[in-house]
This record gives sequence, structure tokens and C-alpha cells, in this order.
Amino acid sequence: MLKNSTGKVEFRAQLFGMYDHRARLRGRSLADACRSEKVEVRMKRRFLILIVITAMLLSGCTHQEKAVSAPPAPTQEVKPDNVYNTMSETAAHYGITHENYPRIDGSTSTQEIAMAINQAMYRYLDNENLPMEVSKTVPSYKRLIAGEVDLILVPYPSAAVLALAQESGVELEFHPVAAEALIFITPAENPADNITGDQVRTIYLDYGIRSWSELGGPDKELIPICRNADSGSQSQLDNLVLHDQPMHPGIPKNYVELTMEGMLELVAFYHHGGLDGKPTDSYALGYTLYTYLQNMNEVTEIGSRLKILSFEGVEPTEENIAKGSYSLADGYYAVMRKDLPAEHSARGILKWLQSDEAAAAIKAQGFIPKQDWTKLSW
Repeated sequence: MLKNSTGKVEFRAQLFGMYDHRARLRGRSLADACRSEKVEVRMKRRFLILIVITAMLLSGCTHQEKAVSAPPAPTQEVKPDNVYNTMSETAAHYGITHENYPRIDGSTSTQEIAMAINQAMYRYLDNENLPMEVSKTVPSYKRLIAGEVDLILVPYPSAAVLALAQESGVELEFHPVAAEALIFITPAENPADNITGDQVRTIYLDYGIRSWSELGGPDKELIPICRNADSGSQSQLDNLVLHDQPMHPGIPKNYVELTMEGMLELVAFYHHGGLDGKPTDSYALGYTLYTYLQNMNEVTEIGSRLKILSFEGVEPTEENIAKGSYSLADGYYAVMRKDLPAEHSARGILKWLQSDEAAAAIKAQGFIPKQDWTKLSW
């Protein structure tokens, strides 16, 4: 939700008429697709069960005398729902069963990694542990610290989260599984193409830059969009650029976006004014995560509406992240409590995440596996 200076709701990016609704439909997450597939599979299964039961009843009526006199044949009861919880050979290798499958949570941007884990451990997609929802970054850390989950897939935490863990007497383990990078974005029409760390801090800490002309762009108002405090991309901004200094209060009061997808849309279309507004003499500035934008672009084509700014003169490409020349590179981590027993199934999942099989599965989901980035200092 985007608010103006009076606190009144101004518009949401989802209301923009120029955003292709069909692209939004194509842009359903894998979780949404899985959910639809799950419902369809269950309906088909129930229909088949109904047919079988009807056939059995008809057979019983026709051959009742023969059925009574014949000795009972040995049968093995298989509950229809249980077959979908059958584990794979990979799961058996790492000691994972349906009963001990760990409680996994994480950020919005890592939900597909959780999906990759689930698909590797189960033979069927329609299983009871399919990760249909996630708690997002900071709530996931809080759940892990409280002992409500066993493993989370998240960016590195903010100082506030680390302080909470220390206050709770909980030590955390961090195991990198994929590379990621914080990037800054603006509408594709904006001729500006670079931003520096000092400029980001001046904008978000002091609200001290109000025109794009100070960044080599046109004399248009600079609108700084921010994320909510408990998001993963906000944690990355705090850790890598703002160094945990508080953001200028006017920015989260007036220009906060609560979702990752919403951030992309708001930055792309803010200057058009929305359905009920008028075009403004401005361009928005925002931030997101590199692989998230690449993956979203494949299904919504939102990337054509955005420009990724270079940071300190270096373009955020996979090659530059690999070489370590792009300074805002970090990663996604599998995080667990240090007091988790050595035999716990979550540690079996971690062993799988460190394998070549996992690297291929993570890459297939559109991520950059740790194994591909040997030059990063993990």
C-alpha cells in the first residue's frame, strides 16, 4: 500500500491499467500452480475412487453368492492419500521420512528452493509437506529462534534479528546455498544509469536528494520507495548500504511497499499516476534482489518496464557477481539452531543442499547455486 503525505491511501501498483493482466495471470508463483494442480489431482482421484466403489458394489450384487462362499483373498490396504506421501530414494539416502520431515520456512524469494527440497524428497508433488506458504524473512527468523521450525531459507539477517537471537540465548548456524545480490531499480524510461553508496545513504537516511538531476538524470522528482522493515530486501539494504542506521521517517510513512512484486510494479509505474491519478513529473527509485527480478521477468515480463542501475559504476550481472566486483553480492542461507541434534532430519536436508544434485535442482529453479560462485567469500 502506498500512502501520500496526508496518510491517505493514494494507489496500489496492482491498479495500473497499463500493466498486462494476462501477464499477471502467467506470473502465478510455482506455489499457486502447485495448489491448482493439487486440487485438480484430488478431484480426479476422488472421481476414480467413486468409480471403483460403484463397480465393487455392482459386482457384489451380481456375484454375492459366489463371493460369500469363496475364501477371502489376501489384500494389502493402501489409503489413497498415503501414496502421495511416498518418499524418494534420495530421501532414504539422507535419512528423511514422511514422519520426520523437518519444519521448513523462509522468505518469499526462497520459496522455490523449499519446493526444490520437497520435490527431491518426495515421489509425488501432491504430498502433505508441500510448502504452499512461507512466513517471510524476519518472521521466519523469529519462528526459528522460538523453536517453531527446524530450518529456514533466507537472506542474512539484520542486526535486530541477531540481537533477538542473542537475547533469547540462541546460537544460529548459517550455511550458504545460493548467491544473491541487492540491486537498485528505476523505470526503463529514466536515462540515469548509476547510483553510489553515498547517494543511497543521502536519499534513504536524510531524504537529501529530491531530483534525478543529482544522479545524472533528468530534472524530475526522485520518489524513494522502500520495503517494510521485516522484509528480506530491507534487511539487505540495512546490512550492505545503510549499515543499520534508521531510515528517514518520511520515506516509510509515505512510500512503503509490502510485497516484492509490488515493489517492482510501483517503481515501474509510479510516474504514470495509476488509474485515477494523473501522470507525475517524477521517476521512482526502489531496490530488490537480483535473481528474484530475473525469475519474475520470465513470467511477467516486468523487466522490460524497469532499469537496473549500476552500483558504484559496476553493473550487477552474474559475471560481475561471480568475480566479486559487484559489491552488493550476498547469498541465501539455510539457517538452523546450533543446538539442533546431529541426527535431526534438518541436518539431512542440509547435506542434500550441499550436494551436486541440489545445485542442479536449485539452478533449475532459476537461482545461482553456491557451487557456481567459487570467488565469493562465503
